[in-house]
Parts: sequence; C-alpha cells; structure tokens
Amino acid sequence: MPVLDVIGWILQTIMVIGAVYGSYHVFVGLNAFGELKLPEPQPGEKQHRFAILVCAKNESAVIDQLLVTIENQDYPRELYDVFVVADNCTDDTAEICRKAGAFVYERTDPDRKGKGFAMSWFFERFNVDHAGRYDACVVFDADNVVEVGFLEAINTRFNHGETIVVGYRTGKNPSSSWVAGCSTLYWLLQTRFFHLPRNRFGWSLFSVSGTGFGFLLSVLDGKGWDTHTQCEDIEFTLNAVADGHRAVLEPRAVFFDEQPQGLWTSIKQRYRWALGGVQIVPICTPRLWRRVRSGDRRAIDGLIYSVGLLVSAIAGWSGMAFSLMTAARTGNWGFLVLATAAFGAFAYVFTGIFGWITVILEDARWPGMWKTIVLFPIHLFIWWVLMLVAFVYRDSTWHDIPHTVRLSLSEIEAEHHTGRLPLRRPAPPEDNAG
Repeated sequence: MPVLDVIGWILQTIMVIGAVYGSYHVFVGLNAFGELKLPEPQPGEKQHRFAILVCAKNESAVIDQLLVTIENQDYPRELYDVFVVADNCTDDTAEICRKAGAFVYERTDPDRKGKGFAMSWFFERFNVDHAGRYDACVVFDADNVVEVGFLEAINTRFNHGETIVVGYRTGKNPSSSWVAGCSTLYWLLQTRFFHLPRNRFGWSLFSVSGTGFGFLLSVLDGKGWDTHTQCEDIEFTLNAVADGHRAVLEPRAVFFDEQPQGLWTSIKQRYRWALGGVQIVPICTPRLWRRVRSGDRRAIDGLIYSVGLLVSAIAGWSGMAFSLMTAARTGNWGFLVLATAAFGAFAYVFTGIFGWITVILEDARWPGMWKTIVLFPIHLFIWWVLMLVAFVYRDSTWHDIPHTVRLSLSEIEAEHHTGRLPLRRPAPPEDNAG
C-alpha cells in the first residue's frame, strides 16, 4: 500500500474518532430540554457553616460589590465568614476587604502566579488557623455579584447528600461589548447543554467552572487544595470524580460574573483554558481510568471529557491535513475551497441557531442580545482555533484579566433578565398556640 494511502487511512480514522466523540456530546445535549427536579429547603434542616473564599489580585475597583452581596445573603450571618487572598496585590484590595470584615491573607510570590497556587497556599494556612470550624467552602472571583439565595441553595443541596455544588453563572456585563455578550452566552450554553443533562443522568459535571461553587471540606480529605494546571477548576472536579464524588448544578444559586470586553483579553483567557485542557490529560485521565475499572460507571463521562481537548485538536489537525493532501493529489483545489466555504456557512448558521435556542431555553435577555447571537459563531470558531494552537504551542505564562465593571446587583437585574430565581428560605411555622 502506498505511503500516502496509509497516511490517508490513519487521518480518516482519527477524524472518525473525533466525529464519534462529538456525536457523544450531541447525544448528551439532546437531554437539555425541561428542568431539573430540585429539592426544597425544609424548616429545621441543618445549616452548614461556610468559609467563603475569594482570590483577588488588584481588585479594588470591583470587590466591594461582591462583599456587599455576600453580606446580604438570606442566610444566618453568624454561619459564614469571608476569606480573601490578596494575591500579589499592589493596590488597596486588602484594606478594602479588612474594613468590610473579611479575614485577609496577603500572599507575595510573583514567581508562582495563578489561582491554583493561591488556593493551595491559602488552604495550607486555613487548615491550621481554622481547623474544624467550618463545614464547607464556597469560592467566588472578586468580580462576581451574588443573588441573595445563593448560600441557602447550596446548603439545601448539601442536606440532600451532595458534596460539590455549582451555581448558575451568567454575565454581569453582556451589553458592554460583543465579546462580553458572547462569553455570557457561552456560559448559558454550557449550563443548558452540558451541565443540566449530566445531572439528569446522575453524572457529575466535568468542571466547577472556576467560581460560584461550593464543596464540603471533607472533599479535600485533609490534603488541602492540590492542583497543578492552568485549569484548577477542571482538575479539581475530575480528581473529585476519581475519588467518588460528583459535582451537581444548582440553578437557584445565581451569580453574575464579569466577562472580558476586549477580544485580545478574551483570547488570552481562553488560550489559558485550552492549555489547561491539555495539561489535565496526564494528571486526571489515569485516575479516572482506575475509577472506571473499579466499577464506577458514573466516572466514564469524566474520563471521556478528560481527553476531549486532545481528541478534538488531533481530529481538527487531521481533518485539515487530509483535505490538503486530497486536494494536492487530485489537483482539485477549487472543490476544496467550495467545500470549505459550504461547511463554514452551515456551521455558522447552525451555531447561531444553537445560541438562539439557548437564550430561549434560559429565558435570558439583555440589550444587544441579537448582536451576540449573530457573532456567537465567530466566538466559538476562535475557541476551536485556540484548542488547535494549545495542542502544538504551550506557553504557561499567567496573564491577569483586569476587572473594571462596577455594577450593583440591582443595576445588573435592571438590565439583564434571567429566568432563574434565587432560592428563598421557608419561613418558620407560625405558633398558633393560645
């Protein structure tokens, strides 16, 4: 068999594997319609004591809005405390947080940048300073703004046997630019077509998505926060799945997250995520494989996801190589151009419709939403390109993402409609005696 035929056969096989992987996610996503049946809080149920962790680097412009919404939670104030890691700060973030009543840990280590490093450093100290005082930890980014029922919703899920609970993430500034709008739509799509179906099947989410999540401290098993990649959130989640835990979605734990406004900022952020997707393979995949072999079928989905970026990138490069090789052998370059244009047009329309369906299902509205839907295919195409790049070029330099959008909860709610309502704690029964 000629060498080029062998190469062509190998490339086609890889493309088929990539298509099977994509079809798997399509099958899972078809179960995205309808809502989850969620447990309701009951009077007298346990109220967990929370340590709320915020990692912040030079976040003086926005962090006070997060602290206000944490302070205003519909949850007993004596049952939660705020801990802020002022990570390599050169502004007054630490002072703002101290004045707001938070425990502030100041970290200075410019050679070890990144949220994973900051969280590992924090838990080394937290486990000594506050051993046994708290039941659970909730993690937020400094730019977040939180609905009043967040802690109550997380607490309710803990009382129904869950150990890792992920809140409902949406953008707080979807109208500030097309990039921010597309980023907001991306999180809504992930919730609807990736998170919700997995919970419906009884599986774990593949990621706690970096912010707006809570976990029982028993999940750490006394080992602290142990992550080593650019995507500490995915690594934490998949390692937890390998240990027998599962992460669940709680749509009533609503919070708003600042989205990048500039394209280059978004590209740097998403390249880091793509790189993290490559880095988790040697760390998480072997552990998940051992979990599956031990008989835990719920870990199969996590195992499949752990190699997802690798499969997608290799299949993408293989598809391009096969197309170019075929055109070179046949000399039919015109057909390649036409086929590529036709496929691109189909993918563009399909992705736009996909985004439109997402905002309908999520009952989400904001000024400029239609512009977001029209440009969303470009956003996802850039994602795909970054996955291809991360497979062959790996620069682990940490780039800070500046946060400047200062909005209160009421200002966000006035502009951005979400169909998700925060959970309210039931009132105690009235005493009708006498």
